[in-house]
Amino acid sequence: MEQNNPKRNSLLIQIILGIVLFAINPALGIIYIIFNLATNKKSFSDKSPNSVFSNFLQKINQLQNTSLTKNSFSQNTQEVSKKSTPSMALNLFNSSDQKIRLQKRKKYLHIALNNTLEEASKILYQLPFSEKFLIEVGTPLIKTYGTGAISQIKSMVPTGTYIVADNKCADLANREVEIMANAGANAATCLGVAPIETINSFIEECEKHDIDSIIDMMNVESSIEVLKKLKKLPNVVMLHRGVDESEFSKEKQIPYHQIKQIKGAYNILVAVAGGDTIKEVQRAVFNDADIVVVWKNFYSSSSDTANLAEMFLKKIQ
Repeated sequence: MEQNNPKRNSLLIQIILGIVLFAINPALGIIYIIFNLATNKKSFSDKSPNSVFSNFLQKINQLQNTSLTKNSFSQNTQEVSKKSTPSMALNLFNSSDQKIRLQKRKKYLHIALNNTLEEASKILYQLPFSEKFLIEVGTPLIKTYGTGAISQIKSMVPTGTYIVADNKCADLANREVEIMANAGANAATCLGVAPIETINSFIEECEKHDIDSIIDMMNVESSIEVLKKLKKLPNVVMLHRGVDESEFSKEKQIPYHQIKQIKGAYNILVAVAGGDTIKEVQRAVFNDADIVVVWKNFYSSSSDTANLAEMFLKKIQ
């Protein structure tokens, strides 16, 4: 009887894994093949199927600039895998994740990343895992790195993390939405001061590309008057006091009173941006905001980043 050949068995294991991974995600399968070609063939000869797969995952982790599969945002894999499907180990590398829907009975903490990709990776590395996080690729990041910033941020977080592209569309909505959707965003933004034709087109294109539409009402006197003019409602209305307004016109207040006006007339989510203190976050939630946007405490990473995230999360319960 012919004895088992370890090398042949190893080759069979590699082929089977390659087929399985390619079926799950073609890109993943190709990366696997490239690594096998680049790796010393002997490295697999004495490994079991489990250890081969483990070795492969480790190599993929090394491939990513800042892999968050090792950090606290997704470190509790067993706990997370109970809430997600299928295996978290595979799911983390699947870029073709299903449409993520915001739930109207939940409160969300929207963290806007506006510095650099390097700082973003450090911040994300420290975040505790929570389904209540919305991660924004801020306008400065998109302007600095292009839409590649969206796909890079997406690669740093577990599959299922909601990614907002803050492109602040003001015209040519059909093209902008297409670009943001193709980059992997779950939502894009349009300015409420944009022409009504642009906002209508933006909402329509977001529906077509299966991403959420967020209308940013910064510098809009009455959000509800803008909503009345639209053909269709957006998924989210954002009441927004801008950074420069906060800095140079300190008397300007976030229009919390508009939350009840909007929600009393329309069944849509309302986000509040422009208040970064614990007190302001509490006030937004007290006034029935569904999403609270913060950025100042998450502009640069620090030893307190994880604690701050936990504190903010507690206030939106």
